[in-house]
Amino acid sequence: MDKKLLFALDIGTRSVVGMILKQHADGKYEVMHMKVMEHEERSMLDGQIHHIPAVAKVIKKIKEELELETGPLQKVCVAAAGRALKTVKGRSEKDISAVSVTLQEEVIHLELAAVQHAQFQLASMLDEKSNHIYDCVGYSVLHYYLDDQEIGSFIGQQGLTASVEVIATFLPRVVVESLIRALREAGLEMEALTLEPIAAINVLIPQSMRKLNVALVDIGAGTSDIALTDEGTVVAYGMVPVAGDEITEAISSEFLLDFPVAEDMKRSLYKNDFVEYTDILGFSSKKSKLEVLEKIQPAIENLAEKITKEILHLNAKPPQAVMLVGGGSMTPGLREKIAEKLDLPTERAAIRGIDAITSLTSSIEQTGPEFVTPVGIGIAARENPVKYVTVTVNDKTIRLFEVKKLTIGDALIAGGADLSKLYGRPGMGLMIKVNGEVKIIKGSLGTPPQIIMSGKEASLSDEIFDGAFISYIAGVNGANASIAAKEAVKEHVVKTILIDGESTIIETQYYVNQQPVSPETLLNDRDELISYFPDTIEEVMEIQGLYRKEDTPTFSVKVDGKPVQLIRNKNNNIYLNGIDIDRASNWDDGDHLTFEAAGDKQVTLNELLDVLQLNLLQSCSVTFNNEEVSLTKPLFKFYRNGESLMEDSILFLNDELNMERTKQQPFIFQDIFTRVDIAISPRPGETLIILKNKEKAGFQTEIETGDSLELKFEVLI
Repeated sequence: MDKKLLFALDIGTRSVVGMILKQHADGKYEVMHMKVMEHEERSMLDGQIHHIPAVAKVIKKIKEELELETGPLQKVCVAAAGRALKTVKGRSEKDISAVSVTLQEEVIHLELAAVQHAQFQLASMLDEKSNHIYDCVGYSVLHYYLDDQEIGSFIGQQGLTASVEVIATFLPRVVVESLIRALREAGLEMEALTLEPIAAINVLIPQSMRKLNVALVDIGAGTSDIALTDEGTVVAYGMVPVAGDEITEAISSEFLLDFPVAEDMKRSLYKNDFVEYTDILGFSSKKSKLEVLEKIQPAIENLAEKITKEILHLNAKPPQAVMLVGGGSMTPGLREKIAEKLDLPTERAAIRGIDAITSLTSSIEQTGPEFVTPVGIGIAARENPVKYVTVTVNDKTIRLFEVKKLTIGDALIAGGADLSKLYGRPGMGLMIKVNGEVKIIKGSLGTPPQIIMSGKEASLSDEIFDGAFISYIAGVNGANASIAAKEAVKEHVVKTILIDGESTIIETQYYVNQQPVSPETLLNDRDELISYFPDTIEEVMEIQGLYRKEDTPTFSVKVDGKPVQLIRNKNNNIYLNGIDIDRASNWDDGDHLTFEAAGDKQVTLNELLDVLQLNLLQSCSVTFNNEEVSLTKPLFKFYRNGESLMEDSILFLNDELNMERTKQQPFIFQDIFTRVDIAISPRPGETLIILKNKEKAGFQTEIETGDSLELKFEVLI
């Protein structure tokens, strides 16, 4: 065969189209010959060859007929059907509460982890083994999120989680392998391979238009294949299992026609205003196009609904335009319905035939939309052939289907790397409360993976090449946060004090969850740490146990027959650097603390009250006519041998006391007169006014601490 000639095959569900194209010196192509032949049996299903010998038989017949025009044909360009592709959404997220995303490499890792999630999603939709024969042939980012709010980029952003959602496309490897076997049985070798949606888009949409968001819909017999372009590339593929046969079956059902007769009637509707037919009962009829369309309108509506629903699912919004190809696109009224359902002007949905291909001239009469894909297969397979790239990943040989720039990330996914474990995770942090203030202690950062490609350091985004040797070691997780009690505070203080001539080290004291701990105690998540330094002599004496010396004498009395023990500290007189002080005094590093015994100390009822944790009196503080007044009432009364005791009454060893609880009564306004002398007299016409907090009250009105009381005379008008 002339080297300038191209042999292209479009192997569809119902028929196979064989086409001979010639490339001229100016770069344009010409359709020289074409043969169309339908399958003798149902040997294709949804783009997958189910009966290789049957498909090979049809291919061989087309090959032999074309050879009569061109001479021997040995190589052919073919396409993997778009309907065989699987498009799945995937999502991944990363905890950034401790460390934000700062590198583009981390973003790529998140994207690839989302692709892998899509791969897992695909596996769950198929049987367990199918996952191993699907190759990812491309992905596009749909959204970046920061704390579930969409954002343009989360690099450098502060938040809790960063996540990315992608749409990834997978092709079953068996599709390509069955194509190769069918061609071999027909005596042909695969010259080049492409994907059907890419083939059609490459010839219909020039490079200058590829930034437009366009949907290409190839409506065949059994399925409608969808491809979407945006930002210069194919971003998504889809398929709906309804197409031209849906319309044919509706005609067959409405007018009692054999399926082939209904198919001919459907095709004639595109160009004729009237159609004639003979039904299965032998009756001949003639119908107008409008009559037929009215009957099959529900089927057209259903097909348009299914196609537009899938477009919106893949694109998330109506595209800027829709191009329709394939024989089913010529169904009258379908184009208008698709535009209507996408809320597009009718002129934004167009049926495109091979006459719309600017790089093509044709010497044949057929220029309809059903021939766009075979033309595209020939041109795209020649100009943009899809190749397999073979690389080695950690001693495992991987083949990748190259429909886009392939990166190390793609190779790692194909090699089965778990991208969720590729980067070392940050260590777990601690949240603790230190002296009432919440603190976050971060774990150490994880390390990135070590990636080597053919002896050189590389990253996930580096492009791979055929024969590359790739090795990687997953990153190491960071260590969990760890902190000792003394490290959690601003300062650990250590001082020395001499107590009765003996050097004693005093340091910051620590309590974790109200329990005393050493300074080196490691804290756990949500622990509450309290620290303090014993600044006063009282605190030093407490931590040194100076209140609990064995030689400290005790003092006991009985209250209502029950013994109560009181401590009399013999170290009554305390000296700091020779100066007499009290226990609340502060001290400093190097001070000298000495005690001088002062004999037995007299014990009062007040000390007994401290031990019993009782208040002898109930008190209430108010203002009366702008003066502070304190009121008291007894809560308890203590008696010794019938004699009532006061707070400063001295107790004696082994005293037997009786305690009486008085009935607690609220303070009332009248109680104020027990502490205040009133020496005012009303003038003629004046009336006594009693006020509590500026409101009228009476002598029996209850009062509480903080109340403002007034007593005055006013002339009533």
